[in-house]
Amino acid sequence: MAKRIMLGFVAVVVFALAFALRERAATFLPRDSDEGVYLDAGGAFALLIRQSHWSGFLQTNPNPEHPPLNKILFGLAISRTNASLPFPDPHEAVHTPPGAAARRVSVWLGALTAGLLTLVNPLGGLFYAIHTMSIKYTAEIMLEGLPSLTSLGAVLAYLQFQRTGKHRWWLASALLLGLTASGKYLYALVGLAILLDWYFRRWYRPSPPHQPEKPPTAGLLRHLAPPREILLWGLSALLFFLLTNPYLWPNPPGRLADSLFFHSRYSTGAPEVIEAAFPVYQPFIWLVTSAADWHPQDVFLFSLDLFIIGLAAFGLVRLWKKAPVFILWLAVGMLFLLAWPTKWPQYILVLTAPLSLAAGEALLILLQAIWHDLATLKKGTT
Repeated sequence: MAKRIMLGFVAVVVFALAFALRERAATFLPRDSDEGVYLDAGGAFALLIRQSHWSGFLQTNPNPEHPPLNKILFGLAISRTNASLPFPDPHEAVHTPPGAAARRVSVWLGALTAGLLTLVNPLGGLFYAIHTMSIKYTAEIMLEGLPSLTSLGAVLAYLQFQRTGKHRWWLASALLLGLTASGKYLYALVGLAILLDWYFRRWYRPSPPHQPEKPPTAGLLRHLAPPREILLWGLSALLFFLLTNPYLWPNPPGRLADSLFFHSRYSTGAPEVIEAAFPVYQPFIWLVTSAADWHPQDVFLFSLDLFIIGLAAFGLVRLWKKAPVFILWLAVGMLFLLAWPTKWPQYILVLTAPLSLAAGEALLILLQAIWHDLATLKKGTT
């Protein structure tokens, strides 16, 4: 009990630090090029909320290539301000009270992600709290905050289900995965990592004694066929995605197809993507880049991104031994980012939670080794 209380206290401290750093960034960061787009979308939902025009949610989703849930959260925050809607110029409105209210939504979500990560590994939560790229994109009016939190929650709920066998955790994981997809499609890749981990657990589960041998082909087919539990989990996640995406309700197949196919067209034909011409390995460049390099020094108090990523490389094996799903998350996410033609810097936030955990594991190894050496030295001198 005392250990849980202490861990909860540390999580609150890390949350407070993460919140303070993101709130500072939200105050001083200049306008990002995409913020006006999402602020305008939030303003459209805020207007519906003010007018209690709930049926309007079925027909409203500005920039429909992304699901509306995160934009609805912005709308809830904007609706509580005295902003005149719609915005005459949403790009200019970023540094006004409604823009600050929308940015604060991201600040809360990013800080909650750091606090939740602390419950897994306090050092990992601390690293996520101070990681400047994570701070930047969870302090702006961007779509990274909600799916960063819910994707981590989906993995942790899944791990709790595997540890306890309690189906409320199974249901929570499906719910959080559905919310993740409703936040931003990219982050739903975590569902594939969970699925792979689930299958690995089945493949490497010890066989009961005295079990009659089966032909290898039959065994392979038995393992590849999704059991009812996995099928229901996936269908539940899909159901929660649909329930939290009211824009799809009038025509789920058609609107979902339009939304998803937009990204394939955009990734190969958008002028800004073609002009940027990022190389395949660009995600690695973003991972070793600090947001402090892009902005004035008063935005970020310090920059340890390269240190965090360097540490993470030494913690991958230990993290695999503890919870392989986080390494599968990293692998699935990185493979997708390398293959996908669009390579904007905010996309690396799909990786920063497991990378922060890996860095925490590496530093823990180092601190344990130092403690062991000091204890040995003390014994030798007595």
